[in-house]
Amino acid sequence: MQRGPVKATRLLLVLSLFFVAMTLVGCAESLEFQNETGIVPTEATATKQKLVTVYYVTREGNYLVPVNTEVPEGDDLCRHAVEKLLVGPQDKELLSSPFPPGVLLKYVYVKDGRACVDLGGDAIGTMGPAAWQQALDSLAFTLTELPDIDIKSVEVLINGVLDNNTLLERPKYINLIPGGPEDGSAARVYFSYNDIYLVPVTVKVGCEAHGVLKATLEQLVAGPQGIPYLSAVFPEGTRLLDYQQEGGLVHLNFSQEAVLRDTKGSIRRDEQSPTIGALALTLSAFPGIDQFQILIEGKPLPDINYPIFVPRSYLDREWMKPLLDIPGAQPKEG
Repeated sequence: MQRGPVKATRLLLVLSLFFVAMTLVGCAESLEFQNETGIVPTEATATKQKLVTVYYVTREGNYLVPVNTEVPEGDDLCRHAVEKLLVGPQDKELLSSPFPPGVLLKYVYVKDGRACVDLGGDAIGTMGPAAWQQALDSLAFTLTELPDIDIKSVEVLINGVLDNNTLLERPKYINLIPGGPEDGSAARVYFSYNDIYLVPVTVKVGCEAHGVLKATLEQLVAGPQGIPYLSAVFPEGTRLLDYQQEGGLVHLNFSQEAVLRDTKGSIRRDEQSPTIGALALTLSAFPGIDQFQILIEGKPLPDINYPIFVPRSYLDREWMKPLLDIPGAQPKEG
């Protein structure tokens, strides 16, 4: 009976193949993780820029997508962010503004935690109720996430007139998917859109036996399962074998399919990895979890053998920095 050594040898072979594949993938153009193309360091621009998160809509109109982009820094940050939302993204092929062309910003100001936004233009009258609500949601998400500005609510006027139901709080859910267990808990997971953007969706998960965290991770690993236009960030057949939380660190143990069937190189050592990005952002909804580590059949990945930080916002760009004080996290010099 030598099943133990055979299984260990098979796992080592899988991890070795993954390491080779990851090296080859590193030579290719990497995924632009939630960043607009063409962003250059602020030192190279004439006007000092600030990174903000703007919520655009997918080409099909189904989902809001948070995208990091740069706008001029200063007292008019709100105005620049709303103007950026109205103009739309650089990627006109996959994303667009939730507002139709012709919608104009007349003014915006912030007082006592409330942003007052006055919009104009005949194009507003062409929007149906669902499209208008989606556009309002995108506006609320964008403004309540601006850095260094505490905005709790958004008041929307149309040509100076306050319509009904246009005093907005930040939406509780984003891209809510109908269905799921009636008594289930709402969970936010991230799936891939055209292998370029990560889209947050809110689904209901059953969590009676193992808790919300396990149910959420299993939903993430399982993929969209019929949710249109989105794709999984884990290869088909991948399973979450178990997880173990030690303080703020959670160890996630996946089956070997996560690397054996990873033909796209989705798990790799950079912040453009859709699998790592989706895991990090999904875990960010759970207070108390600050770091995570990926295991395959109980063993660390060859090139990612250290915990990864969990971001607290889309603007957190240091979340993948490895922890240098953890033994074995970095190769020794010499």
